[in-house]
Amino acid sequence: MFDASTSAIIIEYRPRNRNTYIRISHSGEIKVRTPLKNESAVRRILKLRERWIREKLEGLADDPDLPQLGESIRFRGENYTLENLPNLYNRVKNSQNSDDIKKYYYHFYKKEAEISLPSRVQHYARKMDLQPKEIRFRRMKSRWGSCDSHGVVTFNTMMMQLSYEQIDYIIVHELAHLRHMNHSKEFHELVRHYLSDEQERRKTLRRIRPLVY
Repeated sequence: MFDASTSAIIIEYRPRNRNTYIRISHSGEIKVRTPLKNESAVRRILKLRERWIREKLEGLADDPDLPQLGESIRFRGENYTLENLPNLYNRVKNSQNSDDIKKYYYHFYKKEAEISLPSRVQHYARKMDLQPKEIRFRRMKSRWGSCDSHGVVTFNTMMMQLSYEQIDYIIVHELAHLRHMNHSKEFHELVRHYLSDEQERRKTLRRIRPLVY
């Protein structure tokens, strides 16, 4: 049960932030980035968001498939023990520092994204006759991808946690924004033209959030 007055909370002072942001990691850490120097004021904000925080923490507790840092990892829609991924396992096995292990996880996803995703993006770009000006890969905390008005498409390297069916949906979704910079009826019809089950894929993605390392 979350209690804003007693729970362990990581508070990061960010003077340039205009607002206070609360993030709950997949491991259950409550991280607060705030321009406020007064810890009591931050605790009051947490108290106001207590219901939301409790729901998020309970959701984590109810997830039996949550991978354990340093022991397993979510990759291509499944949980793998690290022994099945030798390159990652050899880096992690002698480390006792959770921050170092998170870095190894991040670099693993980044490398896999750079190896696996460009060919899938180009496959659908040719099929849809929609070529982005540039393709980028970076870590994002809450979005799987984005497309800007200049034709730059960015994909979250954490996509490698998803199944290929979900990855393909994100790719087609972002490429479709090159023609429709909105979520109009025409946009969804374009996505559905290439992925007939796009509604189901979209629903499954709504239930999944990136495990950010």
